[in-house]
Amino acid sequence: METNGHHTNGHNARSTPNDSDSGSGEGGRTENARGTARKRPYKPPYDAADRKPAGDRENAFNAAMWLLEGATGMLEELQYNDFGLPEDFWVHAYAARREGLLALRAVLDDVITRSEAEQTKADDREKRQKRRGGISID
Repeated sequence: METNGHHTNGHNARSTPNDSDSGSGEGGRTENARGTARKRPYKPPYDAADRKPAGDRENAFNAAMWLLEGATGMLEELQYNDFGLPEDFWVHAYAARREGLLALRAVLDDVITRSEAEQTKADDREKRQKRRGGISID
């Protein structure tokens, strides 16, 4: 199809700065396909989408479950793969892990002991106040 000396294949032809048309676009330029499309009303060829929400579909994709399955697979692979490292490395790695857990246990035991001591002090203070008869000096 021939329009204003330009050959088109039935679609809107894009204008170039050299076009001599003084079309209705801003600044005297002819309107391009985007501008023409913006003015056309859009009506989808269907009334309502056939797609169901994920909650209504039986085997819908769940990103959280997908990530969980991937993390589980990675942990299993890490658990059973030696990464080509020698056996002595793994012996020391397990010993280091055990030592780290023992250190954590020592810290937790200390925290428990301190909190029990503070609770005992608070209980003793409360007993002394009851013996005094609850006289407060304010």
